[in-house]
Amino acid sequence: MDEAITTPPTFKRNFFERIYCVEFSPYEWSQHLICIALAKEVVVGTVRFQDEDDAVEDMVYNPIRTFHHDTRPHAIAWSPETSLSVVPKILTFCVAGADFKIRLYNSNLNDMNMYEVLKGHKDYTNAISYEPEGDLLASVSDDHTCKLWAVKEDQKCVSTFYLTSPGVSVCWHGEESGKLLVAEKNGLIRMYNVRSQQAIMSLDSGVIPLTAADWGPNPLKVASIAAGELLLWDVSRPSRPLESRTLHLEGGLAVKFSLSNEHLVASIGWPDNLLKISNLKTKQVILCGKVKLVGGMTWHYKLPYVCAGSDRELCFWRVNIN
Repeated sequence: MDEAITTPPTFKRNFFERIYCVEFSPYEWSQHLICIALAKEVVVGTVRFQDEDDAVEDMVYNPIRTFHHDTRPHAIAWSPETSLSVVPKILTFCVAGADFKIRLYNSNLNDMNMYEVLKGHKDYTNAISYEPEGDLLASVSDDHTCKLWAVKEDQKCVSTFYLTSPGVSVCWHGEESGKLLVAEKNGLIRMYNVRSQQAIMSLDSGVIPLTAADWGPNPLKVASIAAGELLLWDVSRPSRPLESRTLHLEGGLAVKFSLSNEHLVASIGWPDNLLKISNLKTKQVILCGKVKLVGGMTWHYKLPYVCAGSDRELCFWRVNIN
């Protein structure tokens, strides 16, 4: 695909101020929910597309509730406990802020709206992630640590893994409980067994800085972006990447596997804040979009949509896999 040809978003929604982070809920039972973090507040809404509901024309976004947030947000994570189809409703998510604290929000969308503050990091928190059971939250920071928080107990930090450089990404294994991937800026990606607190495997990008990594829906696949190179790993053969190619000439910012198609990876990088969708099977870039000021990137749980914050706009691209 020619670099100069960019595809405009399929849908856009305007906001009154800059978007810093955006996250679709990555769970089947709450897949319509989206969390949009602005400078001092976090908006939770629902998004529905025509692909799944003929009554919907194109796309419908409905804000549900706005929560105050004291500081600029850096990362969002949805709890697997969130569900609007139970009584009372459960809305639970975390936001990492610029004041090094993590806020844990709980609401029943009625008379209970509360948040608790998780303190312990000494520098910016770059990524947060709930384990699939919802009992633990993992966070990685510029302070060279990965922390685990028992969110249902008295919100305390239950363990700290010491890293060799700033932590940039953290992801849980989708199927095997207690396995955690931690990626560091110096190119190291380690998998930990949380129970034994031991590293069970490590990958080395050999390229720095590593800015992001993700664990695919096929748990044998790990993708990372380092100095603009997309590296793909097969963890059953971890000695070196399956493949690597330069996607973003001046460096990458973010990388995320599609939740519904293990062959699709989205990345954003410089120059021009280009969003690229790569098909790992055909080794082609199948879509190239453009973002103004990057405010996060997220895939829909089931539908072929990727969403990115672009200054004051929320942009959705429909990815066609022909």
